[in-house]
Amino acid sequence: MILDTILQHKERELAERKAAVPLRVLEQRAEATEPPRDFTAALRQDGIRLIAEIKRASPSKGVFAPDLDPAALAQTYAGNGASALSVLTDERFFQGSLSDLTAARSAVDIPALRKDFTTDEYHIVEARAAGADAILLIVAALPLPRLQALLRCAQDWGMAAIVEVHTAEETAQALKVDATIIGINNRNLHTFETSLETTAELRALIPSDRIVVSESGIHTPAHVAQLHDCGVDAMLVGESLVTASDTAAKVAELVGAAQDSSIAPQSVIPAQAGIQGDGAT
Repeated sequence: MILDTILQHKERELAERKAAVPLRVLEQRAEATEPPRDFTAALRQDGIRLIAEIKRASPSKGVFAPDLDPAALAQTYAGNGASALSVLTDERFFQGSLSDLTAARSAVDIPALRKDFTTDEYHIVEARAAGADAILLIVAALPLPRLQALLRCAQDWGMAAIVEVHTAEETAQALKVDATIIGINNRNLHTFETSLETTAELRALIPSDRIVVSESGIHTPAHVAQLHDCGVDAMLVGESLVTASDTAAKVAELVGAAQDSSIAPQSVIPAQAGIQGDGAT
C-alpha cells in the first residue's frame, strides 16, 4: 500500500531533519512565528466552507502543476471565497515543500493547514515554524497512543488538527481521542477509488458537535449538493482547482454551490466509485 511506502520514507526523512535542525532550534523558530490563526473558527460558519488545496503532484497521477506559484494561487483561492488553505508539503511524493506553505500563508489572511504525513512532535513544531495554523493526523498511519500524543502537541502549540478517517473503525478512534475536526477521506487506500458515499456512511457515526470535512472526489456543484445532504461542515478540494482552466471561476463555482441554501436533494448526482479525485493518500 502506498501509505506504507510513504511512512517508511518519512521515518528516514525525519531522522535526517532532526540531525540537520535540532528540536530546540526549531522550537525557538516556532515561538518567534506569528500566532496561529483560528482554523476551527474558519470552518464553523454557515454553509459548507471550502478548504482549497495547493498541490503540485500526487503518487497516483504524477506531476500536474510543476510551475505552481503558491502565493498567487493562495490569493486566487482567498479572493474567490475559500475559508482556509491546505498546502501539501511532502517533497518526495507530492513535490511540495514547507516553503510553499510559508509563501501561501504569508500572501493571505485565511488560516493554513500543513497537509503531510505527521508522525512525530517534530513535524508539528516544524509546521508551526513554517506558519501552519493546523496539521493533518491520519488515523490509518498512527497507533492510538501516538494519535493522542500528537493531538495534544498540536493543541499545546495553539494549532488545530484534522483527524482523517477512511473507515468506521478509524472514525471510532477519532472519537476516542475527542477530535474536534474529523476529515473523511473518500479515497479507498487500497484501490485508490473515490466515492462520496464514504462521507455519507461515516458522517452518520459522528456527533453533530464535531466539525466534519469531506476530502477527495469533489469536482462539481452536484457533488457539493451531495455533501450538503450529508450535513458536512467543510470540503477539502485540490486537484480539480489546481488543474482547472480557470481556477478563480472553479473556486467561485464550488463556493457558490456550498452557500446556496436552495440546493435540493433531487439535484444530487451520486458519486461513483472510480472517480479520480484529490486525496493526499
